[in-house]
Amino acid sequence: MEHKITFRIHFWLNTAKSKGNLAPIYARVTINGRRAEISLKRECAIDSWDERAHRIKGRNPDATRLNGYLDAKYSRLLQCYEDLLKEDLLITAKTIKAKF
Repeated sequence: MEHKITFRIHFWLNTAKSKGNLAPIYARVTINGRRAEISLKRECAIDSWDERAHRIKGRNPDATRLNGYLDAKYSRLLQCYEDLLKEDLLITAKTIKAKF
């Protein structure tokens, strides 16, 4: 019997490391309940973050650029997962983080 892998990518603000109104953006990769967190080296104003959509609110050029960056990182993390599947390697949150 094959074991089903649960895989999830979630963006969030790490408000514990905030400086003033800016907080760093992190990606959390979760596989079978185990997670790894990756700093995306970008910051966002805390009041500009949409908790439901996990993206920046608004359509101004900065928000659009940052949301595009998040979309690119999401695609890259998904590609890392698919590469590990194709190579038939052990898939954990830490191996995806290392490949990223």
